[in-house]
Amino acid sequence: MIKTVNLQKIFKTEEVETWALNNVSIEVKQGEFVAIMGPSGCGKSTLLNILGLLDNPTGGEYYLNGTEVSKYTESQRTNLRKGVIGFVFQSFNLIDELNVYENIELPLLYMGISASERKKRVETAMERMAITH
Repeated sequence: MIKTVNLQKIFKTEEVETWALNNVSIEVKQGEFVAIMGPSGCGKSTLLNILGLLDNPTGGEYYLNGTEVSKYTESQRTNLRKGVIGFVFQSFNLIDELNVYENIELPLLYMGISASERKKRVETAMERMAITH
């Protein structure tokens, strides 16, 4: 489960303070598939970087499977990210020479997961995203 409460991200320079996220509260339950959409510059990537444990928010709370993780160190985020978070990138991050299945399978291959387990995980992910065709 993913839950945020009044999540904030502020980028500051000496002259400018930019609010990328201003009190974002969401809840995504186990098994739900969610799309985040909006115009360029609205904070989508910032939110995903925080949800993906690539960055910490400036304020607010972020719960992952019931544990508050918004103040985790980089090392703690890395360790948690390895076992809990997965990403499906936009097309420019896909490898053209690989088909959809192979692109989804590639990170699992790098992780040393067995062929049978990779097959199971890739097929499950493709079913959840309705892209088995």
